[in-house]
Amino acid sequence: MLSTMMVDLDHLLANPIYQEDRCSINFHPLHTYYAIAVYIIMIFFRKPLNIIGIGLLLHMLTDFIDCIIQN
Repeated sequence: MLSTMMVDLDHLLANPIYQEDRCSINFHPLHTYYAIAVYIIMIFFRKPLNIIGIGLLLHMLTDFIDCIIQN
């Protein structure tokens, strides 16, 4: 589950890397709606892909909650 935090490495592709009021959902490549759809599909595969998919979905959920709190 901790390895799913590596999905935040795509923040390094953004310019600027950090912006306080930016929502990462649908901005960074691994945080797009298409990527989230892949993560949902991953939960239907066998271990360890389903565990990674669950971890990635939980990561997207926390990022989404962060977006709601910011606005």
